[in-house]
Order: sequence, then C-alpha cells, then structure tokens
Amino acid sequence: MAAFWTIFRFSSWRLRWTVLGWGIPLMLLGLITTPFYDLVAENERQLRPVIEGLKPLVKSFIGGDEAEEIFTPQGFLALRYFAFLPIILGIFSAVSGSGMLASDEERGILDFLLAHPAGRASVFFGRLSALCFALIAILGLGWIGLWCGVWRAASLHFSPAQLLLPYASVMAVSMFFMALALVLSMIMPSRVTAAMTTGFVVLAGEIITNLAKAIVQLEAAARFSPLTYFQANAMSGLNLPPALGLLAFALLFSLLAWIGFQRRDIRVAGDGGWKFPFLTRRK
Repeated sequence: MAAFWTIFRFSSWRLRWTVLGWGIPLMLLGLITTPFYDLVAENERQLRPVIEGLKPLVKSFIGGDEAEEIFTPQGFLALRYFAFLPIILGIFSAVSGSGMLASDEERGILDFLLAHPAGRASVFFGRLSALCFALIAILGLGWIGLWCGVWRAASLHFSPAQLLLPYASVMAVSMFFMALALVLSMIMPSRVTAAMTTGFVVLAGEIITNLAKAIVQLEAAARFSPLTYFQANAMSGLNLPPALGLLAFALLFSLLAWIGFQRRDIRVAGDGGWKFPFLTRRK
C-alpha cells in the first residue's frame, strides 16, 4: 500500500503542468463564453429566423432540433460550452490514457521501475488513480471558470451544484475514452497508434452523433457512439443510467488493461509490434 501512495503522489505531481495546461484554458473558455448569452438574448428576434432557416444537415452540427434552445440559459450553455468538452477532453483522455504505461515503456523506463519492489499492481493502479485525479482537477478548474462567468452574466442564474451535473457526464465520457486508450496501449505496437485510434473513435463518434440528428438511417449507428450518451443539458437533472453505463465500460476496459499488463512482458525501448497478452502468458 505504501508503494501505491508513493507512485500516486509522484504521478500526480508529474501531471501538475498537464492539469494547468488543460484546466486553465477550460476556465478561460467558461469566463469568455457565458457573457455572450446576454447578447444572444437581446437579439433573439433577429437570430431565431436565421437558425430556423438552416438546412437540417447544417443544423445537426449546432444541436439539430435543439439548436433553437440556444435562446434559453440551459440551452446556451449546453450548445456553446458543454458540447465542446467531450471532444477536448476526449483528446486529453486519448493521449494520457495511452501514455500512462506505454510512454515510459517505450523510453525504457518502465522495466527499470518494475525492477524495484513497487510491483505491477502499485504502478498500474497508482498511475491510473493519478490520471483520474488529474481529470477531476481539470474539470474542477473548468467548473470554477464557468461558475465565475455565470456569476458575471446578468441573464444566467445557475447554482454551483447545477453546473456540476453536466461535468459529471463529461467525466463519464472522458473516463470511457481514457480506459479505452489504456487497454489499446496494452495491445497495439505503440502509444501513438493507441492514441490515434482512440482519437479517431472520439471524432467519428462526434460526427455520427451529430449527423444522426438529421439522417434517420444513422440513428442505429449512433447508438454505439459514446457521445450519444453525453448529457450537455444536465443542469436540470442528470440521467444516471447513461452516465453509469459509460463508467461501467470504463471499469471493464481498465480491468482488461490490468489483466493484459499482468500477463505480458514489458517491451524494452525500441521494441515494437502487436502484443496479445490475452492469448499468451508472461514468462
């Protein structure tokens, strides 16, 4: 247990600049975005016909039938702020999840670390806990910025607790992608491959989810997109089953990654190729 906390503290400290690098822009985004609602509300009469006149395909990328809700406080935050977070943090999750172990493994550091009495369990779960903590810290900075922006906006009246609910959905989606990138890094030839594959899933899921709002034939495919279950407008209440479902898949992927990490040899720097830890045992 002592080794776990040592690795958790060291990994969390090592991620401090990552947290600031991702969290501060989210904070500023909230501060900058929210005051624009006052301008949107004042010009609703001129803007509404423009949005209503958009073609369904174009309209799908700004919320589909929900695009007209931009004139409501909840709809504005959902469409102009929270709608972007799964993409931003999905990329973060792809990079951080794929590099949790594979980054040091490819540099030849991981095998040196495991030569010490830390053990695989302490390294794996200590680093995974640190990544989850970093994600929560990033979301916390974003929440502070959004709350300050809401406090400054004359037409927005949300409590801090209400603003936390969409962040819970963002966290569920982000943890899904983080765990997916982690398990792919245990199988694919390199960290870059795992990160790019996860990034492709993020972007493809966003496109399919948006297009399904205008193209009925894509609704079946959109059910397999994690972003379909993201709740940007959860300020009035979070629907727990979709969020818990995403977290359940994240837990499943994490367990698969742990099993794979246990069963396979650690590759040395420069060693590539596909790894199939579920088919072979570590010697």
